[in-house]
Amino acid sequence: MKWYQRKIVYIPISIIMGILGFGAWFASLLGVSVDDELNKDYFTNKDEPLFKKRKSKFLL
Repeated sequence: MKWYQRKIVYIPISIIMGILGFGAWFASLLGVSVDDELNKDYFTNKDEPLFKKRKSKFLL
């Protein structure tokens, strides 16, 4: 068997890639507060932020 056909090569690589993917997902959420929501206009304009402040439905 060649080295690239063995499971011993792909299992550690898949674990490392999973950790890197989770790390990138988690890092994207840093700095987002509870009252932020996804911006629906994010893809229409390049200057729009991904998150924006949620508008309160109830005026006190």
